[in-house]
Amino acid sequence: MTAAINHHGLRPPAFEYRGRLDKELYCEKIRLASLAGRYGTPLYVYSTQMIRQRLQAFAHSFKDLRHTVCYSVKANSTLGILRLVAAEGSGFDIVSGGELQRILRIDRHAAERAVFSGVGKTETEIELALCSKIMLFNVESESELHLLAATAKRLKKRAAISIRVNPDVSAKTHPYISTGLRQHKFGVPVSEAKTLYAQAAKERFLRVAGVSVHIGSQITDLKSFAEAMERVAELVRMLLHQGHEIQFVDAGGGLGIAYEGVQTAFAKQIGAYARAITKPFQGMKVHLLLEPGRSIVGPAGALVTRALYRKTNRKKRFLIVDAAMNDLIRPSLYGAYHQIVPARLSSSGKKETTDVVGPVCETGDFFARNRKLPVVNENDLLAIMDAGAYGSVLGSNYNTRGKPPEILVDGAEYKLIRRRETVEDQLRIEK
Repeated sequence: MTAAINHHGLRPPAFEYRGRLDKELYCEKIRLASLAGRYGTPLYVYSTQMIRQRLQAFAHSFKDLRHTVCYSVKANSTLGILRLVAAEGSGFDIVSGGELQRILRIDRHAAERAVFSGVGKTETEIELALCSKIMLFNVESESELHLLAATAKRLKKRAAISIRVNPDVSAKTHPYISTGLRQHKFGVPVSEAKTLYAQAAKERFLRVAGVSVHIGSQITDLKSFAEAMERVAELVRMLLHQGHEIQFVDAGGGLGIAYEGVQTAFAKQIGAYARAITKPFQGMKVHLLLEPGRSIVGPAGALVTRALYRKTNRKKRFLIVDAAMNDLIRPSLYGAYHQIVPARLSSSGKKETTDVVGPVCETGDFFARNRKLPVVNENDLLAIMDAGAYGSVLGSNYNTRGKPPEILVDGAEYKLIRRRETVEDQLRIEK
């Protein structure tokens, strides 16, 4: 057995090459080629072991402070993944009524461990959340506060709330996934939070319970987290002085992963992250809420695809695969890098520079441009790595393409957690 990290920077234990000459890529103890042979391609494959280990690393790193991990459902909302994280004791961070219904599907009591974020909660979504007894509403505007108060009063159901503050801290990440600056739509300025908390305290069916912050996604600069939490801690002290009972501090999520190269040992990374965000709250009796998503499931997933055609336009090489931007949109949407490796690593060592593109009728349908890869022949399998977060969940039916099946591997066993979507599935809801 040869750990793939020695060859292509893959992250064990989820994915590794095995064999002596032509090495085969495995997810835990299952050969990817065997899954592709049974379920076809494109195909999402996830590692149970890696997801469990990462959730356990969070629990260990924050053990000295009362906390709840609320997995960010938007990162990957497949029911099989949600069941897995729930089994590890995780709560949930949701941003829509649909996500709330997903967690209720796996456990009718799951809402009691859920925080509801998002700038555009509708009255119907708020009603469902109140009736489901969610743990906390993260309120993001004065108008939302008024609607929540009125709805709670009408239903005679009390709502625990925090105000999501915008600390005006740069996350130093892609602008589409940065949320903590004043020009972003999320949260309210810290300077306005005092007024909103005073308004909330006057409402009979609202209970001020916490402060929330989330500055963005795919953040690797821990100084951004530390700066944001310093500002939140200052606000918490002020609110406590004013007589508010602040039980929760929702630190949000956003911890990034290394899509390119070798990732730092997760236990070390999460330890440094824990120190950065807990230091400002030393001596304060608060319950910390954490909303990891990408850092839990991102490296635990791969998109397996098959090479359809090799093509050369003059000196420009293309490798056309059967996965497309509707299956994994991150490269097209963000210009994001994903490592791409062959499912069988030839001993020849030959390489070439090529674009890896899909069959969708868009020039933006690509996974890599001018990427140096081992030579891949038509009908060979490739694995697009670190696709466990914002992969299938951002999928679409563009070009009337069906969404891929998803497999959850656990050691030498695996199960289908989403079947391949057919054209008939898509047409069923149309008239």
